[in-house]
Amino acid sequence: MYHKHNRMSSIAIITASQARDVNQYNNLKSKVLKCCANIYFNRQCLKQNLTPNYTKIKIPNTIPAARSTEHKIVKLRLKDEIKFLYMKKKFNNALYKVYLKAPQEWGKTCYPIEKSINESKQRTRM
Repeated sequence: MYHKHNRMSSIAIITASQARDVNQYNNLKSKVLKCCANIYFNRQCLKQNLTPNYTKIKIPNTIPAARSTEHKIVKLRLKDEIKFLYMKKKFNNALYKVYLKAPQEWGKTCYPIEKSINESKQRTRM
């Protein structure tokens, strides 16, 4: 029988503050990765002239101008969403601060912890 093994459980975390920092780092990294994935998705939609479901609006298609307006609104909304996501990604300095603080507080366990977090992120993407 095959059992899943969680690498995070095999790392010994000495103090509660280390556990808090590890969880904070893990959560922030997840948010940044999701933000990057959303930016990529929206850019691909713009490039390939696709319309995601969240950008669809209802305009009566009785005249050709309505279809043109709908297409322009969808592009504008995608561009605005991409700008918003880039701002969200840029202002997420908390991840960087936790990343810089980690080697000082965690010592030698910093890099195995980071490696296990990255491996768990890779597994969840697959």
